[in-house]
Amino acid sequence: MPDPRVLVVGAGPVGLVLACELLRRGIDVRVVDKRTQAPAHSRAAILWPRQLELLRRTGVTPRLLERGHRVDAVAFWSEGRRKGTVRISTVPDALYPFAVTIPQTVTEEILAQRVVELGGTIESGTELLVLSHPDERDGGPHVSLRGPSGEVTYERFDWVVGADGAHSTVRRLLEVPFTAAPVNVAFGICDAPVEGAPSDRTVHYFWSGAGMIGLAPLREGVYRVAMSLPTAEGPPPPRELFQRLLDERAPGSGTVGEPEWTAAFAVRFGTAGAFRKGSCFLVGDAAHIMSPANGQGMNTGVQDAVNLGWKLAAVIRGEAPDALLDTYETERRAAAVRVTAATGVQTRLGLLGSPWRRWLRDAAVVVADRTRLLQRAAPMFAQLDTSYAPGRTPLLGSRSLRVGDRVPAFVDDGSDWPGARTWPVLDADAWTLLLWPGRAGRAVDPGRAAAIAAGLPDVRVTDLASLASPALRRVLGGAPRFLLVRPDGHLAAHGGLTGARAAVDAVRAVLPVSAAGARRPA
Repeated sequence: MPDPRVLVVGAGPVGLVLACELLRRGIDVRVVDKRTQAPAHSRAAILWPRQLELLRRTGVTPRLLERGHRVDAVAFWSEGRRKGTVRISTVPDALYPFAVTIPQTVTEEILAQRVVELGGTIESGTELLVLSHPDERDGGPHVSLRGPSGEVTYERFDWVVGADGAHSTVRRLLEVPFTAAPVNVAFGICDAPVEGAPSDRTVHYFWSGAGMIGLAPLREGVYRVAMSLPTAEGPPPPRELFQRLLDERAPGSGTVGEPEWTAAFAVRFGTAGAFRKGSCFLVGDAAHIMSPANGQGMNTGVQDAVNLGWKLAAVIRGEAPDALLDTYETERRAAAVRVTAATGVQTRLGLLGSPWRRWLRDAAVVVADRTRLLQRAAPMFAQLDTSYAPGRTPLLGSRSLRVGDRVPAFVDDGSDWPGARTWPVLDADAWTLLLWPGRAGRAVDPGRAAAIAAGLPDVRVTDLASLASPALRRVLGGAPRFLLVRPDGHLAAHGGLTGARAAVDAVRAVLPVSAAGARRPA
């Protein structure tokens, strides 16, 4: 039987991340995109700390840091006064306590290069025309593809993933319903030099009765400028309009130079009726559309790709049952809905028309800033609070880890990143078992650790006794424990670290069961 093949439709950041996740695990992937060249402009312009962590697995984080611009905070202004600031730089358990602003076109360039390095190819100008999705997986999805010279081929794949954006062809051909609720607002965006702009280490949102405008520094002197508009119809907004609205909504915030490009679009919110249909999946904007406020859309899609990537690879390699793939939709739908709701609230807060509603909003932000309640939103902005634990309310804060939470531990990508040596190292391709001795300086019983490792030959076992990570001590406490961490860095199981046999049995009860009946890590 030939190796299973995966067709990824769409070579944007999300599709490319998924391709990298599969290729580095030895999975045959074909990436197609109907575009023949990169777009002249890109909406997504920021990568948050959680995505920088996850992309260490792909091996591209150092390149993104080199070509991007560091941002430490998000500030909210109203009527010319700063009302509050969310400081990403003070988040305690972030390996990267900052965001990186970088044009989506550059992110795609870096990821496409990595795909090629991993042995993959990207077929530009290749369009999906037909997708049949038989109920039985053995039949596999059948597709017809039209190549750049117009030839049409008919092929079968074992899996098809739609990473082809808000107007997804895969979603349409699968007949998956998608109801996007329009919001009565449009945005104009551009990348342009702005002379005299505020701090270039901060993303700035300016609120006023006339609307909202945002400034995000991209590189020295150049900003992404985003402004609310009454309509997206007509030609791209000119420089003069950006300048006029900046003067109205953020007086004294700078002079807009000649833009590199401009565009306008209507804001929509929506979630696909299904993220999985048989052997076909939707990721990124094909699965969910959210407000551009705070730049969460592409970042949410990257988490889709990582979540689906390790699970699909495990199933293809016979290390997990097909049922593992059902958890992709369960976990990522809940996460996407929560982010969509949060960005919707931020959009509406910036567009309040009533003077007294604006006064109440501003007063609430000032109080939240002074009481540090606003700072509790920093992990949400950074997407460090992503959790698959049912009922988790991140803004309330917690000193304990629950199953489904992100674990402050990271893949070793070979780079000499400051502070990385103080964090636990995860296996990028398999499960990791962390053994926590409890009190600082106390070592795990070497005999017990060796017995646990012998009982779990396919799991990476790590003794945490020598690590001094304050974040880890804060969430793990003083009692000996074990933590089973999934390949994507989320907690799968935990328990008291007593006998070796009990720990091995507890871990084996959680690991996926392959079709052959053997318990192996995914």
